[in-house]
Amino acid sequence: MLGTQDLLELSASLEALAASPSPAVQEQTIQTLRQILVGRTLADVERHLILDTLASCIGNRTHAARILGISIRTLRNKLNEYMQAGIAVPEPGRRPA
Repeated sequence: MLGTQDLLELSASLEALAASPSPAVQEQTIQTLRQILVGRTLADVERHLILDTLASCIGNRTHAARILGISIRTLRNKLNEYMQAGIAVPEPGRRPA
């Protein structure tokens, strides 16, 4: 599971890449992404991406599905899987606590 520190490092790396797109910064960003993502399951990374996108859309499933490039049906199926596994899913119109 991605930890808070991993997400902070990822965020800082992406901000650095946006601020200074030099080859050295790009290489450092790639290395940081590899350190954070390598060794994680695809399902784990996918779950975090889906839930973080949904949270940033304040629970709007249609908007989140568009951003993720998946159908609303696929998103709903994934969210149902997460809920059945006991994972908190943001409700529409609400940011997660």
